[in-house]
Amino acid sequence: MAELIPEKDVKQEMQDIGVDEWATNYMLDKSKFRIIKIKDVRNAIANILKQEMLSIGGDVAVNKGCVNCSIEKSDILIMGTIRQLNKLINKMKNQVSESKEIAIKIEKILSEE
Repeated sequence: MAELIPEKDVKQEMQDIGVDEWATNYMLDKSKFRIIKIKDVRNAIANILKQEMLSIGGDVAVNKGCVNCSIEKSDILIMGTIRQLNKLINKMKNQVSESKEIAIKIEKILSEE
């Protein structure tokens, strides 16, 4: 038998199957998927975000004009697990100032959950 487990039940399901408490806490951020929308991101920064997320297994949806820089700005959708988003935050804090600002926005959104 196979079944879809709602995100809210993952911790309990891990406990029910006997996963170690440390491992449960370590894996929880891998079980929580988020999609974050940020508006008016400069195309170069959108491309950096996309490459960084791809490198850690997530993705970023950008306007098709970002690739060839035919548009100046794009709304973006950042898609990944909490673990991936935290890795992205750390990577973006080491980039140019606009990237740091995006990292702070993502961090704020995650902290408000």
